Amino acid sequence: MESGLADLRSRVRAAGPWYHTLDLGSGVVTEGMFDLRPYAERYGLPPDLSGLRVLDVGTFDGFWAFEMERRGARVTSLDVDRTQQLDWPPRLRPSEDGERGHTFAIASQALGSEVERVGLSVYEATPKRLGGAFDLVFCGSVLIHLRDPMLALERMAGLCRGRFVLAEEHSRRLAPFRFARGAEFRGDSPWSTWWIPTASTWETMVHTAGFEDVRRHGRFNLRFRDGRGGVPHVVIHARGGATG
Repeated sequence: MESGLADLRSRVRAAGPWYHTLDLGSGVVTEGMFDLRPYAERYGLPPDLSGLRVLDVGTFDGFWAFEMERRGARVTSLDVDRTQQLDWPPRLRPSEDGERGHTFAIASQALGSEVERVGLSVYEATPKRLGGAFDLVFCGSVLIHLRDPMLALERMAGLCRGRFVLAEEHSRRLAPFRFARGAEFRGDSPWSTWWIPTASTWETMVHTAGFEDVRRHGRFNLRFRDGRGGVPHVVIHARGGATG
């Protein structure tokens, strides 16, 4: 027991840096860039997801996938398997490549999870490749890092037969222009961020992609785990019309 715990701690340290703060049990907690646990209820996910087929887009270390599994869902998580598959701006693309998904694997094993991780870009995600549509599609803090967020939204609309939950950074700088639909271009950002739309622009994008009943669930400031700064987030709920 003690040797297994020591091994887990060693693997967690060696696998870093972590993006998500995850409680893996027995006092082992990953030191992620963000601790989403205090914000989980801000996203408006149903407390009981029993029997629902759920997709977590851009799962990274897996916080939301494991959280939705804890609420009873059968979860498929989506992310790319290699660093070079990320949607990097050309001038920021690293020359080296590397494995992705190893932190998810460590957490999954420690938690005894049955979440299925699929190594696939959201651009290529279709019902055929993922075994049908989903009752709930969740996407958190992903689209700002994509060159083509509209294509990603269109793919998710084609996968969603029920509820869609989107949480993304929104532009406070452009917020005073209430009746404009716009986004900041951040392709030169060191955070590999492409676009930061306004909250109302996100709503329009979701509707344009094919979702119905689009509404703003709320907004909050997502702080870094170490307490510095924060990232303004808007949460949008909608309904998809996919079948199958």
